[in-house]
Amino acid sequence: MGVFITMNPSYAGRTELPDNLKVLFRPVSMMVPDYTIIAEIMLFAEGFSEAKTLSGKMTKLYKLSSE
Repeated sequence: MGVFITMNPSYAGRTELPDNLKVLFRPVSMMVPDYTIIAEIMLFAEGFSEAKTLSGKMTKLYKLSSE
């Protein structure tokens, strides 16, 4: 089970979390995943020998279709 707290104190109307509660949580940073690497690994796992080139093409295709 996990509990996640988003800390955005710069927004209006929000206050800092008290220090006694801050020590109970570990900081975690979030980042945008590299979809090309994810697609490459999935294609290699399925047996595609040209997974590196196909993953780049797939990523471009999905990016274009989402715009």
